[in-house]
Amino acid sequence: MKKILLIRFSSIGDIVLTTLALRCLRNTFPNAQVDFLTKIEYKDLVSKHLRVDDVLVLKGSLLETSKEIVHRDYDFVVDFHSNLRSKALVQLLPERIKVFKYKKQTLRRAVSVWLGKDLYRGGKVPEQYLQALSSLGVEHDRQGLEFEIPKSDHVYRGDVPMTHQSGYVVIALGATYFTKRLPLNKWKEICQKIELPIILIGGDGEVELGEQLASYDDLKVVNRCGQYSIGQSASVMEQALFVVTQDSGMMHIAAALKKKIISIWGGTVPYLGFEPYGLNDQQSIIIENRQLSCRPCSKYGRSSCPKGHFKCMKDIDVQEVGRAVRQI
Repeated sequence: MKKILLIRFSSIGDIVLTTLALRCLRNTFPNAQVDFLTKIEYKDLVSKHLRVDDVLVLKGSLLETSKEIVHRDYDFVVDFHSNLRSKALVQLLPERIKVFKYKKQTLRRAVSVWLGKDLYRGGKVPEQYLQALSSLGVEHDRQGLEFEIPKSDHVYRGDVPMTHQSGYVVIALGATYFTKRLPLNKWKEICQKIELPIILIGGDGEVELGEQLASYDDLKVVNRCGQYSIGQSASVMEQALFVVTQDSGMMHIAAALKKKIISIWGGTVPYLGFEPYGLNDQQSIIIENRQLSCRPCSKYGRSSCPKGHFKCMKDIDVQEVGRAVRQI
């Protein structure tokens, strides 16, 4: 029996993107013990929703973390994070523990951002994670991502308002960085374009935005921001007719649930490998302002617009969103 450790410290979307490689690894080594090392804030996400045997938490000291890895006597470690910290960690491991690394292609992404052109050509991130396991004989099973929802996180039909029990759309308002977030007035226009009941989901940071949107039509738009866990939000999305989202962790969870998605992109771009994975053109529609030479301004997002105008989101064509809704 093999003992395998996967490393991905953060964040929600990136952890979900590892699930293709995780499942294919289990297909190849069905009797293996597969553990996952992540930050403390993502422990519940991994333990509840990914098919792993145990979760290790990154400690304050890399040396202390490495000692725990050595003590558990893993046959090999897979570094899916491939940043300075994870590289330093695996350098502390003895030679008897084999290490496999995800090739992040940081330079290609940086050049693509700097020149504003698609020079990345590195493939989709879940397949890059899988490529890290190719020398182990792990093969692509073409089943996409996955996200398990435990029974304790299920949101049932009776838990949503009667106005929404015959069908609804989920709008996921959350996104980590400012340049990924659509302004209030655009969300309001999108809510008006969707002629169906709507449930808003998001974290504590989206509560006020959700309240403002619900105030325009509190019968049609129900605000659940700050009320659901990640698993409960996933359960609501799983039952939705389709999902409208930004470039976020919830977008990747929706893709793992095989939902139809309308994804709206601002300062980041899908061609750097982070588009909704495993969905065909009929299931995933990308909305972005393709007329700007300043896009992308970052690989992962920024806390403010470098140009000051934020046209990538302020000039999003809501008519295009409306057409996408009708197409779905």
